Amino acid sequence: MSAALDAALAATDAYVLDNPWKDPLAAAVIGAKVKGLMVGYDARWSGGEWVLDGSPEMTVHLPIVNLETGRTSRTFTQAGKFDGIATGYGKTVLLEHKSTGDDIADPSAPYWRRLAIDSQVSKYMLQSWQGGKKLDGCLFDVIRKPIIRPKKLAKSNLDEISAKGSYCGFQVDRDEYEAVLCGQGEETPHLYFLRLASETLAEPERYYQRRMIPRLDADVAEYAAELWQMADEIRLARLTNRHYRNSAACMEFGRPCEYLPLCSGEDSTESDRWAMEENVHGELDGIQNGRDVLTNSRLKVFQTCRRKHFYRYELGIRRVHEDEVEALYLGSALHVALAQWWAEQKGETDGCTDVAGSAPTEGAEPHSATV
Repeated sequence: MSAALDAALAATDAYVLDNPWKDPLAAAVIGAKVKGLMVGYDARWSGGEWVLDGSPEMTVHLPIVNLETGRTSRTFTQAGKFDGIATGYGKTVLLEHKSTGDDIADPSAPYWRRLAIDSQVSKYMLQSWQGGKKLDGCLFDVIRKPIIRPKKLAKSNLDEISAKGSYCGFQVDRDEYEAVLCGQGEETPHLYFLRLASETLAEPERYYQRRMIPRLDADVAEYAAELWQMADEIRLARLTNRHYRNSAACMEFGRPCEYLPLCSGEDSTESDRWAMEENVHGELDGIQNGRDVLTNSRLKVFQTCRRKHFYRYELGIRRVHEDEVEALYLGSALHVALAQWWAEQKGETDGCTDVAGSAPTEGAEPHSATV
């Protein structure tokens, strides 16, 4: 059990408490998933040479520059939030956390080929370069999301909890047995956490991979030219009021675009189902309004569908009371846990909580698992 894991698990609990998502139980299950992943993450990477340089989750805000002419955009600036800068093995790199459902154990998997040309990395390396620090590349710190979910416990599981006070090799309290009975035999979030922790500890290669991907100066310069061109295209779309739709993106990620009711004429921006945000980049510290600020997310939306970009970033319109999808909630909670883990590794936090995280060993006594 490391202090970094203690801090990450405590941060996850705090996040879930402050952001109950759909309901407290649904949030607790996702929190348990994050904590189970963090147990395996800590076992896999604790004590490694990579160390955080500076603070995690750093916001940068810089001009957009035409490298050929030296001109600075008079309309737009660029901004973003780094997961962090890390040093190790004689290199200084951009640290980028990713979570995915794809295979990451195979070095030749399509997931890694896509990351090799990820525009977000080029943008962040350009921003670091403009800020006076040239990096050696990007360290992709990738976690594979589990497919297992809370399950109905078999009689043998109940007997193990009741008679031995253990589950998946971890010690548990009698209260867990009572909670399972009250829940009609369903695995509690805490028991799910322990089962997932056991699986991630047993299969670290499946769940955790890191790879450093370099960016040549020419690659960063090429992206700088692309950024200037995209900024100009957004400016022209604004001047001409032409924000055409891309119907191929209406069902991106297997669900309807939030703006489909507006594009299809089913709804109007004047209805009470929509609200206008004052700041379209609320995730970035110190950014006001943000309609003239280009982020990686904004640029991707513009490339995907200019009408969606117009609604979200030009008008600042968002659906009122829209439910956050599970993947986004999981990603946010996981980022909070990872930021705390890396900060603690560097010694920037203090204090711990008594939580479960030791690896179960075959034939050993159950581990203490107090949360």
